[in-house]
Amino acid sequence: MIWFLAQYDSPYSPEYVKRIEDKADNFETLFFFLMLVCIFLFLYIVYQFIRIRRLSASLPEDNRYKTPIEPKPEGKTKKAAKIPEPIVDKPALDTQATLSAKMPKQSDIPDPGLIFKYVLKADSPEKTISIGQKEGTIKLYSTEIVDHHLTIMIRQLDNSRNRDIYDLPEKIEEEYVVDFRRGGKLLYLLPGESKIQEMGARMRIYIKSKPDPTGDISLGSIDPQSPIRFRLGDRLTQDGKFRGGFFEFHFFTKNIDTVTQSGIPVVEKQFFLKLYKIYPGYDTASQNGEGLFPMIDPFAKK
Repeated sequence: MIWFLAQYDSPYSPEYVKRIEDKADNFETLFFFLMLVCIFLFLYIVYQFIRIRRLSASLPEDNRYKTPIEPKPEGKTKKAAKIPEPIVDKPALDTQATLSAKMPKQSDIPDPGLIFKYVLKADSPEKTISIGQKEGTIKLYSTEIVDHHLTIMIRQLDNSRNRDIYDLPEKIEEEYVVDFRRGGKLLYLLPGESKIQEMGARMRIYIKSKPDPTGDISLGSIDPQSPIRFRLGDRLTQDGKFRGGFFEFHFFTKNIDTVTQSGIPVVEKQFFLKLYKIYPGYDTASQNGEGLFPMIDPFAKK
């Protein structure tokens, strides 16, 4: 028994050698495992470093770290009290400045006698004229007027379909249709008539030598001495007159002789709109907050 134990504990016994080899194998396996872990950690650190460098390059520079630190003044331990700045409503000031810049001036209001001319061409056979308070092609800036008070749409008719190329006329007279639409109170007087009447929502007039089959008003031309008269205002009295005042416009045409490419004479129309009268007139001293001018009170004392 003693011999057996002595043989087992001997450093050169087979069991001892086998134990040493097992430990060596385990140590070798653990060593390679730790080496792989270290390599993985090293690669992960390098990857994070590269990622941080890319993020810092894409972000704007932080100027906080570049601001020099001012040294504290010696002998002063207490900070001086800051005087509070007055609170100014900058958006309100900007809004007031914008409104004052857009506020119409006395030079913006039209004068009686002003004439507007409109010509229709082949590339633009339509023309729209709008008379309004602060919007439109003609702005009146009056409290008696609303936007789109009167809209005039002029359109040239295409009557070439009814022409025979083998029976050409000696002269071609262009034909037009004019639509009038109102957005405010409006009185009108047609040429040759003596009764002024209130206009409905719309009115159509044909400018042609022959009556139109639709039955609408047809006029060969509109003479400047006998135009279509329009009066624009706000409120009407029982006898059909404007209570506060009105603007009177005259609408008329003028014939222009031209020639086609084949040498046929053509009579075209030019259209005119004249501001004939402002009654009783602008009260330029009483402009309201919206920049509009009322009419003069003829009964007010000076």
